[in-house]
Amino acid sequence: MFDKKYLFNISSIILTSSFLLYKLYDYFNKENKLNKFNEISIDKIIIYPVKACKGIEVKKCKLTEYGFENDRRWMVIKDNRYVGQKPYPILSTVKTEFSDDGLFLLISKEGIKKQLKIPTKPLNSSEMNPELIYSNISTLDNISQCYDQGDEAAQWFSNIMNEPSSGTIRFVQMCPPDLWKRNIRKHIGDNLKAISTNHDNEKEDYKNSLSNSCQVMFLSNSSIDDLNKRVEKNRIGMYDRFRPNLIINGTTPFQEDDWKSIEIENKSTTTTTTIELKIADGNARCPVVTIDQDMGVLDPYNDDEPLRTLKTFRKVDCVIGQKVLFGTYAVTNPKDIGKFISVGDKINILQVGFSSNYYSKISK
Repeated sequence: MFDKKYLFNISSIILTSSFLLYKLYDYFNKENKLNKFNEISIDKIIIYPVKACKGIEVKKCKLTEYGFENDRRWMVIKDNRYVGQKPYPILSTVKTEFSDDGLFLLISKEGIKKQLKIPTKPLNSSEMNPELIYSNISTLDNISQCYDQGDEAAQWFSNIMNEPSSGTIRFVQMCPPDLWKRNIRKHIGDNLKAISTNHDNEKEDYKNSLSNSCQVMFLSNSSIDDLNKRVEKNRIGMYDRFRPNLIINGTTPFQEDDWKSIEIENKSTTTTTTIELKIADGNARCPVVTIDQDMGVLDPYNDDEPLRTLKTFRKVDCVIGQKVLFGTYAVTNPKDIGKFISVGDKINILQVGFSSNYYSKISK
């Protein structure tokens, strides 16, 4: 017979081996574990044709080399610099929509009778007046190339923004691809290269529209709900302050922090196409998120929410100081340009274990 000590040692080895095998299995299957029991899907798709103005919910959207079609293609500039909501929170109340035939972008504001009607026909550089091209518009830490949309539009926005003259305020559109040079923000591009397992695939910089930092930004409903529960005065539905392109269902709060890449399944009656989004980094937040998007007022309750609450549990360090992260940036795969995504599309988690090369880890 075996003595007790021998049996104990054998049992310990078996238990340890079983635990290690379980952990290996858990690691290699972690990315798909939730999909088996709780399907992750797209709840909302939002595009923002005019930077800093209201977005449009759409049922489906086409991918382009800049991100989503018609997302951040126009903007207001002042003295050759982009204009955002922080100095002009009233822009958050400007409504955008497309005409039924898609030929015009319609811009309006409650209480203002006059509506702007901007042609959506793609610009052709051979037909553009060189004197109306802005080649070096300051847009955060890089520059944009845009085309002036005329005095009428400039005056309309000047009136909205309570600027005395349209001379410094102009309304512009992204230049066509042969003149467009803007990429995603440098630290995000550098981060993608640093975390890539195949640097050869990251040599070409990712192009960007007039979006602040990156091609696509998404939030999960569970993360929004978690924030709402923490805010002292509940602000249900405050997601519009964060201006996401995608809102997703079926995750646990901030589960998306760990994702490295995801796949979207777009199903039609006859085919299924897949679209890959590569996670680029977290989205650092500023006082713009305190703007009530319907009132057009910065911090109307004088409580710095939801930024104050975010600072209590989403704070990180980076080279320029402390930031708070809420939302996830992603880039598209060039092979998926021209494909569509739709509300209800299933999301598969391809890889997990994301680590930023720019921000510190969020304390759990």
